[in-house]
Amino acid sequence: MVGVLIRMKLAVLRHSTTDAKMALNGLGYGVGSCLAVATLVLAFLDFSHPRLLMDLLAVTFALWALGWMAGPIFAGEPPLNGEHFHRQPVPRRTLTMGLLAAALVAVTTAITLLAFGALIVFAARLGWVAVVVSVPAVVLLLLLVVLLSRVVTLLFRMLATSRLGGVVTATVTAAMVSLSSFSWILIIGVFPLLEYGFPPAFSMVVRSLPSSWSLIAVEAAGRGDWLWTVGPLLALAVVVAALFLVWSALLGPQPIARPVVRGSSARRGSLIRALFRGDLGALYLKELRTWWRDPVRTQGIVMGPAFAIITALFPLIFGFTAAFPFVGAAGALMAAATCANSYGQDGTALWLTLTVPGKEKADVRARQLGWLTVFGPLTLALTLAGCLLHGDAALTPWALAATLAALGGGSGLLAWVSVVALVPGPDPHKSKNSPMDHGDVTGQSFLMCSLVTLAMCPALGAAWAGHALNMPALLWASVPVAMLTGALCHVLLGSMAARALNDKGPELLHLMRSGKPDIRAGKTGESPFSTMSGSRQTLMWSAMAVGILGLFPQGLAPLGIKLSGSQDKVWFLALHVPEPWQWPVIAVMAAIGLAGTWGAYHVYQAEKRRLQAGAVPPPSENSAGASGRTGTPEHP
Repeated sequence: MVGVLIRMKLAVLRHSTTDAKMALNGLGYGVGSCLAVATLVLAFLDFSHPRLLMDLLAVTFALWALGWMAGPIFAGEPPLNGEHFHRQPVPRRTLTMGLLAAALVAVTTAITLLAFGALIVFAARLGWVAVVVSVPAVVLLLLLVVLLSRVVTLLFRMLATSRLGGVVTATVTAAMVSLSSFSWILIIGVFPLLEYGFPPAFSMVVRSLPSSWSLIAVEAAGRGDWLWTVGPLLALAVVVAALFLVWSALLGPQPIARPVVRGSSARRGSLIRALFRGDLGALYLKELRTWWRDPVRTQGIVMGPAFAIITALFPLIFGFTAAFPFVGAAGALMAAATCANSYGQDGTALWLTLTVPGKEKADVRARQLGWLTVFGPLTLALTLAGCLLHGDAALTPWALAATLAALGGGSGLLAWVSVVALVPGPDPHKSKNSPMDHGDVTGQSFLMCSLVTLAMCPALGAAWAGHALNMPALLWASVPVAMLTGALCHVLLGSMAARALNDKGPELLHLMRSGKPDIRAGKTGESPFSTMSGSRQTLMWSAMAVGILGLFPQGLAPLGIKLSGSQDKVWFLALHVPEPWQWPVIAVMAAIGLAGTWGAYHVYQAEKRRLQAGAVPPPSENSAGASGRTGTPEHP
């Protein structure tokens, strides 16, 4: 049974992994390998504080366990799960054992095993007895994180079918995205701890976690304390067995239905119809109800603000609050990036729009107004609260301009991107529970972040000019500039999205039904992301990563710190060079960021031009004329 499931998993991966996914996996494996080597090197270091090495290893192992627990959110569900075998006459425990063995056969498991090898290196510094104990300790620790990952996956499946679960899932996702993007701020805060050690209370808490029990056992073996050697290992084995039993009990289809959502009152519906009569009012009302009822939309509502708030809290390590006024702008930016696949989330329900001629524009406008209704008051309230908490009115025009430009630009761009760069996903009634299983929208999200940032540039440029010229009137003029830019994006891009939906509707419907583009109509609807080779995918995402890191953390962030008058240098290169060189370094970093973004865009456009050049002409042009028959299509 174990061998069959392992071969089945490898076959599924072999036939389902695309070049795009292989490129992203390659980047992930590369980052994971670097982190594993860093964990291994950590065990070789010496510190002045006697117990600091053990505390650092305990924190590191806890982070690896957290990564395994949060992995299902980003990677989606595993290739094999209990639902695939619930009709097979296989005992539950046997199936669980086979799935566990299949889960251990993975690149991520090998990378984690390399990281946990730091425990053996740590044991080698204590003696050969500790090395002997470290071997089963590493095995138990590896089983712990793998079983935690599988159990948390099933719990997320149970939670994600409700709106409350959508809130939990979105909050955890936002925390992980923020941590992975801005964890360097936390690393800076660790430097003082390397000199003075962790606080005793924190050390006690982190050592009490199951991920640290193997470390405690190895340390006790090194000093000959057999009670504390055997005890933690037995406790860890009990936790592993308990997780195995929980996984066995949760395998298979769950008798948990989606929650019943009560309909809106007729009074509230009549009020909205009075405000928006006709087709637009009906579609707008449908959008509002969808935002309220769909757990996937609930994740979108929570994701943006949660990401912005968590990110703004990181600099509090240094007492830096200048990020607070921009929480609303960051929330609007992330909301636009995470909600840009609204047509893809609807699945094949697009045919309801396409079968009513002339309603495409009303449908696009309703989606734009629905998004603005949900995120407009929310992000503006966050901006106001951030300005009040920061207390410095000098950043208020900057924050208002950035928020209004992000809202207006986002409302126009998400409608346009949702049509021209649609990512097919499952129909809502077949939707899986991991956010990544709703469609791979990574490229779409990066595209939205870049475009919305460009839409914010005119308003922020006006604010910068007002600040540089010491003209308060010009500084505050950035707010109406942001409103004008947002209005133009909303109107013009919404109209472009409606025309594209009218022209490409059948191709989009085919794409969502089959997951593959229809190239029989001369105009290929195939996405460059789906045809790009693995090497070009790697080049594009690497250039995008360089662009984001150069433009935001090393370009715009130090720019904001200097404009705010703060003396904190944090981890920004420009703030660590002499004063006359700070502005040039900021400009160079921003240029590097723009160059990286342009490079990624150039790779994308080159693939798009290749697709357009190789489009297959329709059968009526290449076959019917040659054969003299018009009624019967020729088959290849």
